Amino acid sequence: MNGSSMREQSVDVSMTPAARHLAIVTGASRGLGRLITIELASAGVDVLMVGRDEQALAQTAEAASKNAASLHPFVCDLSRPEAAETVVLAARQLGAVDILVNNAAIQGPIGPVWETDFAAFEATMRVDFLVPVALMRAVLPGMLARGAGWIVNISGGGATAPRPMFTAYGAAKTALVRVAETLAAETAGKGVRVNSIAPGAFASGMTKAIIAEGQAAGEWERQSAERILTSRDDTAAQQTAKFVAYLVAGPGRDVTGKLFSTL
Repeated sequence: MNGSSMREQSVDVSMTPAARHLAIVTGASRGLGRLITIELASAGVDVLMVGRDEQALAQTAEAASKNAASLHPFVCDLSRPEAAETVVLAARQLGAVDILVNNAAIQGPIGPVWETDFAAFEATMRVDFLVPVALMRAVLPGMLARGAGWIVNISGGGATAPRPMFTAYGAAKTALVRVAETLAAETAGKGVRVNSIAPGAFASGMTKAIIAEGQAAGEWERQSAERILTSRDDTAAQQTAKFVAYLVAGPGRDVTGKLFSTL
């Protein structure tokens, strides 16, 4: 593993040469976030890996350690009010942030919107929408000053069409996509690229949450989740991770203002 575990803004800055690109990847402890970290490290991008599970972050760093990039686990609960500020302060100790990948999200309450807990609805909007926007707001001034920067938001089910029983998640992701599109327009010609990616279905903690909710999630959602977990097919996640690297460190670096589907 390259780099050291970071807690509350403590980091070894000597691990990141100034000439290298630095990325923030949220939700990097497992699943898609881990795959994105591996792909970026393979492309020579240094990564501040943000997640709640210190051991899982260490496993991500180990999985990507064969590459030359510097990897810096940073333990942070994005549901905390100061989370975005804490993440950006930690990243700045490593250097200028060139890339932001807003991947972390929670499923939120499942069921008819009038029956679900509104506090859980608000918490979902915060983690899945407000925190990613806060992170974008924090890194954009530096990107604009340097005339270069790349932001990718991971979208999901419900961003392009209604998703019954998943109103909070769908609403948050829809809002996030629209903000990304708007930021792309506002930064056009200034060297900053902002895109969103809707990955296909793959096994994750959210998939298990759907099954745990049973009938509240709806029969179609439950059966789909069971098929995904049974097949253990992570092709969609692998493709999404590779596409993130394509957009921020590959031939797609000039693309902006798009919502892509990797289905």
